[in-house]
Amino acid sequence: MSTSRTAVPLTEAQRRARKYATFLALIATLGPFFYGFEGMVLNAAIKAVGTTFHLGPFLQGVAGAAGVIGGLIGALGAGRISDKIGRKTTLMWVGPFLLFEALLGPLSPILGSFGYPFLLLTRIVGGIGFGAATTVAPGYVAEIAPADIRGRLIGFRQLAIILGLFFAGLINMGVVRMTGGAAKPAFWGLQTWQVLFACLIIPALLFVIFTAQIPESPRYLVSVGKKKEAEAVLAKVSGEDDPAARVKAIAASMEETGGRKLSIGEIFSSKWRGLVLVGMMIAAFQQLTGINGVFFYSNSLFAAVGFNESMALQQTLLITGFKIVGVVSGILLVDHVGRKRMLIYGGTLIFVSLGVVATVFTLAPVVDGKPDVADNPLLAFLAVAALCTFLLGFTSSWGPIFSIVMGEMFPNSIRGGAMSMASGADFFVNFLVVLLFPFLISWSPAGTYWIYCAFGVLAVIFTAKYLKETTGTELEDMDKLAASEK
Repeated sequence: MSTSRTAVPLTEAQRRARKYATFLALIATLGPFFYGFEGMVLNAAIKAVGTTFHLGPFLQGVAGAAGVIGGLIGALGAGRISDKIGRKTTLMWVGPFLLFEALLGPLSPILGSFGYPFLLLTRIVGGIGFGAATTVAPGYVAEIAPADIRGRLIGFRQLAIILGLFFAGLINMGVVRMTGGAAKPAFWGLQTWQVLFACLIIPALLFVIFTAQIPESPRYLVSVGKKKEAEAVLAKVSGEDDPAARVKAIAASMEETGGRKLSIGEIFSSKWRGLVLVGMMIAAFQQLTGINGVFFYSNSLFAAVGFNESMALQQTLLITGFKIVGVVSGILLVDHVGRKRMLIYGGTLIFVSLGVVATVFTLAPVVDGKPDVADNPLLAFLAVAALCTFLLGFTSSWGPIFSIVMGEMFPNSIRGGAMSMASGADFFVNFLVVLLFPFLISWSPAGTYWIYCAFGVLAVIFTAKYLKETTGTELEDMDKLAASEK
């Protein structure tokens, strides 16, 4: 499918509608913002958590991965729940889960021997919340966005994650500088890492306040017979002269199943099984680049190249700023270049960068059983530079465009369930990556990066062979696109 389009002047109503749709997309991505915020808090706090609760490497890894376990639970259930109660209502129910982690997680040390299990519980509950939010948000945005800007609006999901990382990084750096370390006493009788966790209240409250203001998805409204309400929402988000015609097209796209959304079991026995498996593989490959393992444990990489804890936090913050450049570039390009080509180009940059990092650690001298490039400026520079290009490749392609593809590649009748399965695959592989990354790094840093490099190559090959281009296609035409010959 060609991605080139002739620009048509917008009416005043269409310009207003695009501003409104953009506003709604920003609100819908507050859940992913929380996800990124929490990830950066964890980056700074995980070693201190291990010190507080006297954890070995495995239990420390479990603490790091607990949120992802919750994310998997939330992702698997959210799509089908949103089919039954609505996209907006599902997002509104996420808020209490996020607040539970933010309010109670910092209090876990006062419970003594029960503190560690309770911390895991709060992280799982919070994970259920952001897992549901990150699953439903792309679908919601896809269902309210005009086709010609749908890619960039869904891409806000990844931008929100990056901004969450960035702002949490600023807070981390400021608080750690004041106290002297994440395991140090801070104020109000709290350790520094507890203060960092308490800051999760900020994104949680923003989510609760703003999600109450958004309208319901017009596609969901049509699915439950509320066509007049759907027309009213479509008029506001699209500026179309005849929203009734769009509602008619939406209803027609659901006629094959009588307006009923298919369950996960029904999807796997339907003609869409192959399409859903492609979506799940794309989700898995996104995580098999090692992005969350690399980032959550980025301080360890900086330590290997000679940075102390304080310097590593600064470098992590700098790299987060670099990621913002990448994701903004991806959002601006995706509706012009196309989803598939962006994934292929970005995936190539990813595996080449990982290959460079792997080569650095292969060539590095071994000190105390670990590769150490602190005394070799060239190797250290290559490692950090390759990490930067890896992040540029990921954040301009597989980061935002994964969400875009997931939000729009599935027909209306299966979107909720299919997104649950794809997002579930994403969180499951994410869990494995975060859990196993510390052990892989301890086994062989070079081997770890070579493994992820190989997955990057496979991701590019799979995308080129099986993924279909969806740029500019109306959601009501996705069933025809999915059924078409390559």
